[in-house]
Amino acid sequence: MSGGFLTRIFERRFNVSQSPPGWVRQVAGGYDTASGVDISPSTALQITAVFACVRILAETVASLPFPVYRRMTDGGKRRAMEHPLYAILHDLANSEMTSYDLRETMMGHLCTWGNAYAEIEIDRAGRVRGLWPLRPDRMTVKRENGRLRYLYRLPVPDQQGRFEHPFTPEQIFHLHGLGFDGLTGYDPISLAREAMGLAKSSEGFGARFFGNDARPGVVLEHPGRLSDEAHKRLSDSWESRHQGLDKSHRVAILEEGLNLKEVGIPPENAQFLETRKFQVTEIARFFRIPPHMLADLDRATFSNIEHQSLEFVTFTLMPWLSRWEMGVYRDLLMPSERQTYFAEFLVDGLLRGDIKSRYEAYSIARQNGWMSANDVRLRENMNPIDGGDVYLVPLNMVPADQVGLMRSFEDEAPVVGEDEDRQGGPSLSQDGDLAIPSEREMRGQRSARGRHRLMLAHQQIYRDVAGRIVRREVNDVRNAARKFFKRRDAPQFSVWLSEFYREHADFVAQQMLPLARAYGELVAIEAQDEIGESGGLTPRLEEFLQTYVEAYAARHVRISEARIKTVVRDALDNNEEPLDALEATFDDWEEKRPAEIARWESVRFGNALAVTVYLLANRRWLRWVTIGETCPYCNELNGTRVGIGKWFLPAGSDFQPEGAERPLNVSSNVGHPPAHDGCDCMVVAG
Repeated sequence: MSGGFLTRIFERRFNVSQSPPGWVRQVAGGYDTASGVDISPSTALQITAVFACVRILAETVASLPFPVYRRMTDGGKRRAMEHPLYAILHDLANSEMTSYDLRETMMGHLCTWGNAYAEIEIDRAGRVRGLWPLRPDRMTVKRENGRLRYLYRLPVPDQQGRFEHPFTPEQIFHLHGLGFDGLTGYDPISLAREAMGLAKSSEGFGARFFGNDARPGVVLEHPGRLSDEAHKRLSDSWESRHQGLDKSHRVAILEEGLNLKEVGIPPENAQFLETRKFQVTEIARFFRIPPHMLADLDRATFSNIEHQSLEFVTFTLMPWLSRWEMGVYRDLLMPSERQTYFAEFLVDGLLRGDIKSRYEAYSIARQNGWMSANDVRLRENMNPIDGGDVYLVPLNMVPADQVGLMRSFEDEAPVVGEDEDRQGGPSLSQDGDLAIPSEREMRGQRSARGRHRLMLAHQQIYRDVAGRIVRREVNDVRNAARKFFKRRDAPQFSVWLSEFYREHADFVAQQMLPLARAYGELVAIEAQDEIGESGGLTPRLEEFLQTYVEAYAARHVRISEARIKTVVRDALDNNEEPLDALEATFDDWEEKRPAEIARWESVRFGNALAVTVYLLANRRWLRWVTIGETCPYCNELNGTRVGIGKWFLPAGSDFQPEGAERPLNVSSNVGHPPAHDGCDCMVVAG
């Protein structure tokens, strides 16, 4: 298909985007008003206030970004650029109109007729391919046998000789304003015809007033009786000398006893200017436009004009934007897509305050961890900076559900002494009483608590960073899979996958490195304070940090690539569709993997860096420390002391302490926590 129904049957000679556009063409008749002026959608637009209101609404809605989003399982969203509707609402509505053109036209229809219609062009798969606006004055909505029908009056008969073409609801994108039946909107022009008629009458009066020498009418009184010829000569002579602005204020010479008398009411007494001003306000009230946007600044001040602009977004635009969003949901998304996709306008640019207010808001958001430096720079249309994706949080804050863990840790028995063996347990004096912890042990307890708080504070940040990494690889791999498996070319997909993940490792490292630096700096300070050292993130620790992040990136892409190839291989072996299997995997990744990465890496990296701090300070022993109530495995490891370079749990061991339902199968050497998914234990210098 190359266009909508009308553009096909009339070869675009009678397309709805005629010039001048259909929504400003004359409608026969119009509405009678008490002022004697007929008002129709076209004549109403000749009133400057009406045209300004329609233009403000149409251009504002058209200029806002209108992307399609995909709902994420964690409650978030991402732009669904792969969805066919994204390009239609955001870029090109059809082969002849941009998205801006379509929305501007349809908002003009809504403001003048109360309804806007567009024919939906679909492809063979039933997806929306384009939207073609229709003139609302030609559309009739009917209900027949309980089902809606749209009848469009054609400018010329079609090939079957019909002057009306029927559309089903599935073929029409219909938006409407306030109405009485929920199906069609009221005609705004007919409702406001008296206010608009008075405004147009005032304009006409003003034009005639200034066209007649800017003065009221006059009477020339002659004492005698004039012949027809003399009467005509006097009238023509007076008008030729005094009618029109270019002849105003000329001296009038009266002959033969003529007297000049003014008739009519002067404009000041008739409050002509006040009437015109009031009609501007009246029309602004009807369209719910702040008067200052129509250049009516009588009651505007520097203190209230910003709030009026915000009210314009909240109370004027938002109802219209909601109608657009709900209309897209109803008419343009397939039923199977409605739980996954949605369209939403971005109004952030309209809600921006003055620079001082914005920067104060950014400061609060930055300090409390829900915006990064690059988030702020993006809002201000600035390029991102290296390390700008780190999220900061106050260190004296922990999740509410962790408060009990903090208290229970502080109340529990002190860390065991150095003279204990692998069995762990608290130190006892020769009399069997609980030994008093040394200063070094107390420092270890404080360090473990402090690093545990840091871990909790950064876990959500790890989740956000991991979410960006996972979303990027899911989007790229999904698009490539659709491309290659559409051609049934699994071998080439495997080649592409290996090349992609080689490059993706660099992206993973770039995303993780700023977070590792910020988190690592704080962990290093805590660990150094424990053993009486200082220096923060020294060059040798920076070198370790870089190596760790690169190793993590390599491990991440290796796991991802292996999982995807396994899914594809299993699907092919079972004669299943690989794309379906991959989609299920990707959905699972987007839902679970960022949280999984956050749980493991926030604990693993913090402990790995602490171990490196101890090693660089020539400490040779580590001690396992649990925080609060935990599992049987970690409880058994609590207090265990091993030398640096040795393992708390060697690879291949089946660790099943008393109280554990099954063994903990350890696939790799455990030199520091975590020992398993969900483990949040710490190590201290032993």
